[in-house]
Order: sequence, then C-alpha cells, then structure tokens
Amino acid sequence: MCGRYTAVADLREVVTTLGVEQVLAAAEAPQYNIAPTQPISVVRQFESVRQLDLFSWGLKLNWTNSSLTPSTLINARVESVTQKPSFREAAKFRRCLIPASGWYEWQSTVLTAGKKQPYYFYSNESPLLAFAGIYEITDSGEFSAAIITQDANEIVGSIHDRMPLILHSQYFADWLDPSLTDSSEIVATVRTATPPSLQCHAVTTEVNSARAQGAHLISPADPEPTQPALFD
Repeated sequence: MCGRYTAVADLREVVTTLGVEQVLAAAEAPQYNIAPTQPISVVRQFESVRQLDLFSWGLKLNWTNSSLTPSTLINARVESVTQKPSFREAAKFRRCLIPASGWYEWQSTVLTAGKKQPYYFYSNESPLLAFAGIYEITDSGEFSAAIITQDANEIVGSIHDRMPLILHSQYFADWLDPSLTDSSEIVATVRTATPPSLQCHAVTTEVNSARAQGAHLISPADPEPTQPALFD
C-alpha cells in the first residue's frame, strides 16, 4: 500500500507538468509527510477544464459500513479497481492525478529488532510524479480521493510488495477524461507504462509521526542501516 507520501514541488511546476488550467486550491507549503485523512492536491477534469484542488485523502462514500472508513480507503488495487463496489463507479467516471514527489514504506530489519524502518522512494529522473487516483463526491459536497496501487517493481519489491501506479504524461488526457467510461480498457492501457527509474534510502523514524514535517524527513538516515532486511 501507499500510506504516506510527499508533495514538495512548487505550484508552478505542478501546473506546468500536469497541464492544470484552473487552480481552485493548493497546498500552502511543501508537504513532507502526508498522512491519510489529510488534504491532498488532486488534478481532475471538470467540464473540459483541468483543475487543481484539495481533497481529503481516503474515499468518503455515501454508503459505507464500519469496516469501510476514509482511513481504510486510501488505496485501490489496480487489479480490482474496476470491479469492487467501493471503487468501480469512481474508476469509471471520476479518475484523477495526484501530484507527488515520493513515498514512504516500512520494513523490519535486524538492526531495528522487529521495529519498522522507514524507506523513502523517489525518482531523480522525474522529480514530480503523477499517481493515478480516483475521487468521490458525497451528497453533502465533500471531495475525497484514493491512490491506485500496483505490484511493486524490482526496486520497491525489496521493501514492500505494492507501489503507487505512476502515470506517464502520454496517458494524462485519457485518464482524466470523464467521457471515456470504459474503465477496464483505460486501466489496462495505463498499466502497460513503465514507471520512471526509482531510488530509495532509509530515513529517520521521525516520519512515523503524522505530525512530523520538514525536509530532513527525506534525507538518508544517519547511520544508514547496513544489515540485510528481514521480510515480514
């Protein structure tokens, strides 16, 4: 899953790279530790206009039960997003881009004695990433979004078995177009894209706290863990 991520690109870069035509709302500062239920930047297409806005992270549904809350609906698996009742309507009509700079995953290591060591994943090749997302609008007018995930590639797989679905710019237009309602075909197409080259390094455990912020959170841990990782 993707349970924490960063969005530190400035507004001009987001607007230019993602082709935003209208800014309704934007984060006021770089976000180095975004956690579920917090406001996140989302790009969607509305009446042929590509808009940037702030939505809550974690889908809020008009129908729900005690096991389906915004904190548990932060991710949607690409393999089932077009079939699951919680996601299929959004995958068909309400697809979005979620601008990001990188994300965190955790793993137990020999040195941490069973405690989780956080790692930061990012791309030097593409400093601004576009996560594939879906969004919902409740009857009361609340906007919320979820990040779509896929099987991890070789780099990410050494730490975690899932990663965000990162879209190439050639797919932005079709992904955002609400008139293209064959979600199975669109999802199948974007899954063929090769994600940008990724890197990772261990970071401070300060990131474990959702209240922690600052550029130091994405700096390499000191000292860098050297023991082989133990898979859960």
